[in-house]
Amino acid sequence: MTLGRYTELPHLADANAGIEAVWASVSRGEGTYRVLPDGRCDIILRFTLNAPPNSELMPIVTGPTTGFYDVALEPGSAFVGVRLRPGYFQRILGLEPIRLKSGALVGEAAKNKWPDLAALCAPASDQQELAGRLVQFVRKRDADSDFEVEPLSRNTISALHASGGRLRIAELADMHGLSERTVRRIFLRATGVSPKAFAAIIQFHRALRLLRDHHLSPADAAFEAGFADQSHMTRVFQRMGGFSPARLPEVTLVTISQ
Repeated sequence: MTLGRYTELPHLADANAGIEAVWASVSRGEGTYRVLPDGRCDIILRFTLNAPPNSELMPIVTGPTTGFYDVALEPGSAFVGVRLRPGYFQRILGLEPIRLKSGALVGEAAKNKWPDLAALCAPASDQQELAGRLVQFVRKRDADSDFEVEPLSRNTISALHASGGRLRIAELADMHGLSERTVRRIFLRATGVSPKAFAAIIQFHRALRLLRDHHLSPADAAFEAGFADQSHMTRVFQRMGGFSPARLPEVTLVTISQ
């Protein structure tokens, strides 16, 4: 069951600094929050929502995942985070995303790895202040970084997004005059997952939106999203979301862009 009230703050997104989205989530009760794979990495501050100042903040840096996981929540559990564009994790944090695949650094482990995260954990007046701190943190590290995001990674990732995840590795390679091995290397370096896994994530999100927002039938959504058939889509939904396309739970669909 999803208990978090997730909100994106589009006015704080900054594509030039690698910030795809800034978001906040507050739990309405005790339970779990299901996180779906999106092929991205996040820098998060977790705290308990109470009378200001918001204190006892915990930094969390998440790596890319290819399956769902559940986060335990208590009433008032709150989060503010920035979601980084593919290719920017290493530029901002100096770590290849594959090093944190299906994992996270939490609390002291995150501060030990990136000591300047500690400054983000000072008491704050509200979530807006915390969101601003995160944005400034990313912008500063972006400005100070000498790691260049490969143009080819931007181009190949954009092409895969534009196709709804339908392009195969061989097609991506042909489009950009690359070998399949080079395409795999580019994706692993930029996203921490293979191009096949990244394509599956995009396709999964497209099918979810067709079902939830456009109210297509499972059979029609499977066809429009490019699955072999409805059974294929059902297997992917079970693996990536832990649910059936015929019985969608209340889940958060984040903004993922090209």
